[in-house]
Amino acid sequence: MAGPSVGQTARQLASGDYTAGVASRLAVQVAGVPTFLNTAEQQGVGPELLTPCFTLMRRRPAPGGGEEDLTGVIDLLTGER
Repeated sequence: MAGPSVGQTARQLASGDYTAGVASRLAVQVAGVPTFLNTAEQQGVGPELLTPCFTLMRRRPAPGGGEEDLTGVIDLLTGER
């Protein structure tokens, strides 16, 4: 089942405004990455699936994307913006 975030992501992609309706800023999510990875390690969960996503998340805020949510990371995958 797709949650409300799918609609939010679609609206942001269509408008190009990744700051509209943000519940959790990307900068805050990036700041939590070390804790997330540490917790995963403590639980015996490998980082193989998480690390590529977190690498992209860390790249996005550099050009001013810290106020966005995760949708801005899609641009890094598509090279659109």
